[in-house]
Amino acid sequence: MGRIELIIGCMYSGKTTEFMRQIMMYKTLSKKIIILTHSNDNRYSQSGNISTHNREMMDAVATTSLNDIVAKTEYKEAQVVFIEEAQFFPDLFDFTIMAANQDNKIVVVCGLDGDFQLNPFEQVLRLVTHSESVKKLNALCKKCGDGTPACFSKRIVTSQERELVGSDGVYEALCRKHYYS
Repeated sequence: MGRIELIIGCMYSGKTTEFMRQIMMYKTLSKKIIILTHSNDNRYSQSGNISTHNREMMDAVATTSLNDIVAKTEYKEAQVVFIEEAQFFPDLFDFTIMAANQDNKIVVVCGLDGDFQLNPFEQVLRLVTHSESVKKLNALCKKCGDGTPACFSKRIVTSQERELVGSDGVYEALCRKHYYS
């Protein structure tokens, strides 16, 4: 039987840094891995990479549908499946459950738990009750500047799109006080 591990949090909380740390840990165990990311995230590099805000990068398979990966040799041979930018995949829940329960894979899922209006990313949060491990990471409040934990992503540009890929100049990590003020 496989297992599911979640890494969730707001923007700038270090999700991808933790994700890359997990990748390196499994690589030291000589596990066969596949790293998946959504093809619409090309903030710091071309599609097919994962990247931290500090521009640390790793190669990944870019796709718009996780189910399209199932027939690929890289997936079949992988013991550990890493999914970055999980909130963008409409088939995340079903794919992850299938990969862990039927294909006996360890699945590490990384993504935002909520959008800029504090609405949950349902595909991600549905996995909480199915996961062996859930790491909820916080950033530091951009406005406080004193180490106050931030768990909210506030959009600072005018756009009502739910999914707007961006980072510096598009979102800020804020504490409760500053998010609601």
